[in-house]
Amino acid sequence: MLITACGDREPPPHIFVVSVDTLRADYLEPYGSDAAATPTASRLAEEGTLFTRAVTPMGITVPVHATLLTGLMPRIHGVRANVHELAEEVPVIAERLGAHGYRSASILSLGMMNFISGLDRGFDHASDRAEQGRSFKREDAETLELALDWIADQDGSSPLFMLLHLYDVHSPHLPTEHTAMPPGYDGILADGISVETLYNESQPLLDNPDDMAALRALYAGEAATADERVGRFLDALEAQGLLENSVVIFLADHGQGLGENDYFGHGPTLEQTVLHVPLIIRDFRQRPAPERVSETVGLIDIAPTILSFAGLPHDNLPGRDLGSLVVSAEADEPLIYLSEVEQRSSQTEFRPEHFDDEALAVYFDHYKLTESDGETRLFRIDSTWGQAIEPVALDQLHESLRIWLAERMEDYREGVSEIRRAELDDEAIEALRSLGYIQ
Repeated sequence: MLITACGDREPPPHIFVVSVDTLRADYLEPYGSDAAATPTASRLAEEGTLFTRAVTPMGITVPVHATLLTGLMPRIHGVRANVHELAEEVPVIAERLGAHGYRSASILSLGMMNFISGLDRGFDHASDRAEQGRSFKREDAETLELALDWIADQDGSSPLFMLLHLYDVHSPHLPTEHTAMPPGYDGILADGISVETLYNESQPLLDNPDDMAALRALYAGEAATADERVGRFLDALEAQGLLENSVVIFLADHGQGLGENDYFGHGPTLEQTVLHVPLIIRDFRQRPAPERVSETVGLIDIAPTILSFAGLPHDNLPGRDLGSLVVSAEADEPLIYLSEVEQRSSQTEFRPEHFDDEALAVYFDHYKLTESDGETRLFRIDSTWGQAIEPVALDQLHESLRIWLAERMEDYREGVSEIRRAELDDEAIEALRSLGYIQ
């Protein structure tokens, strides 16, 4: 038992999920980074459980947060693109928590997830639900203040559940007070890099080591700033007397390509820099007990883990309770995790031939098997951090196992739910385009 979940005689804990959009694990100190100081992540890891090989089901924001709140994969909950809306009939954990006495809040920097994508369902309070003061996207500094205001209004008499989403690590990548540019650098990225440049004009950067170092410095500075804000949030919980009975789940929805394999950004890709994410769980009810888990886990495990902490059953969900990673030796089938590529079905015609939206990756033991554009490839994942992968021959896996994995991938492709497109006005379409979500 790595983390103690809520028992029958214990009061249910407050549960805070802090999602830092686009944050790579290998830019955090507890994952071996020295790019910038991230003391909050270090504190959580030094006192809690760090998962070195956590993977996301997809490399874009809205579908992944739908997974966090439903415990279902994108093809099952039906949100397969940032322009999709969660259908009313799909159960969400906020409703279950509310039925068992939890007060809840969804406070997001990407506010459109609440008022366009329908991810506010079940929450007592949600930023941007009301038309007045609504923001498609806001700065993290403002989001943090909204979260602190809500916390200040709570007296602790009811257990609390919050999803706090921070977005500033997402492109554009801009200098912050924590940015340490290469000495003497005055190149084209001195003032940052826009979304358009990162996605459409970044390949020339690969020929200039100074520009590449500057890009990574910009990203590291944003990661450090996000870490600082998470620290302020934890300080507020402590000042309010809430932290000692709280579980904090710190994660990212996806990573970001910064030139590895000539890839920049995130989205329709199976790149490991995008699919590998940080995940740290700290149960402040327990004594500090640092634990490092090198077994593959997934963000699909977050919803059942939350329900378990709240003392609620989760047998109807496919993921595992990360509070107790006990894998039965008598399990009928090997444990696998799937990651997929978004479906480009927007109201602005995006080139459907641009990528294979049937592409899948399956994680098994220390391996990653991908099917994309008619090609099957096998990679071995490093056992320390889960970020580095190397291509290996397919025959490293027994043929019968490869067949079984291929069958599981096809089973998942065939389990598609009905897609519900969100209603987007011209302003929303332009906002999505400015973030690189549609073209």
